[in-house]
Amino acid sequence: MEEQEQGYGPNPMEVERGFRKLYWKFGLKALAGVGVLALVGRLGFPSKWWYLPFVLVGCGLILLNLQAIATLSMAQHRYRNGPDDTTPLKFQDRNERVVQIGSFVVLGITLVAILTLGRHVENIVEEGRYVLLLGGTGLALAAFVSWLIKRMVPGYYQRNSETRGAAVLGLFFGIVALTVLGTACIDRISSEARAEVVRFAVEDTGTNIKSGSNYVFLFHPGQAETTFRIQVRGKELDLIAAQDSVDLRVGTGELGFTHVLGVVSSE
Repeated sequence: MEEQEQGYGPNPMEVERGFRKLYWKFGLKALAGVGVLALVGRLGFPSKWWYLPFVLVGCGLILLNLQAIATLSMAQHRYRNGPDDTTPLKFQDRNERVVQIGSFVVLGITLVAILTLGRHVENIVEEGRYVLLLGGTGLALAAFVSWLIKRMVPGYYQRNSETRGAAVLGLFFGIVALTVLGTACIDRISSEARAEVVRFAVEDTGTNIKSGSNYVFLFHPGQAETTFRIQVRGKELDLIAAQDSVDLRVGTGELGFTHVLGVVSSE
């Protein structure tokens, strides 16, 4: 009877191993969603409606699996630390308060940056390669910051609450997004010094169904570079409409990526 009682219940090491497997499973699915969106950005379709199923699949994979990771993280915290910690923020350790408030500030800045700087990423000729490279850099930086917080404020990750979980995920996402967006902005500014006018062939135009943003799909005749897209606004779209080619002002930034700085009027 005593031996049965000792053998009853899950093995903690097996449970932790199960959590890690699920993290990998959901993480790889979310990464697959990013890959789908990156692929869509590189392909040219005859109609905007062809993009819709791919965008839905990509966004669905990302959102559903990020939500699954958040839920899994909460379940892991509850398994390790028991019920939710309801200690008010003002009674928590000062360093914990600073990190949590700072995390939500970073998340707020990130949301603003997405609205204001997102266009800089979309107007990079090698957009897919840029996002993969700088996104990977952002992931490494976010992982390092998370490790640093764990070392300097040990209790931060031990406190089990939904608010703390949201702060952890918000900071991680914010660091990745700001790395991609901020670097794109800085690289674009440096590209101004190397600007030149280049003629590109117009392949197609389209509109983002959700945001209403206008896109033009272009390619450089005679070059190995595949079709790429740029986001344009009212006056720029008028300059391109009904043309089979367009002059663009482009420049190469310090990181070696080519930025489309604007549409050149033929007048």
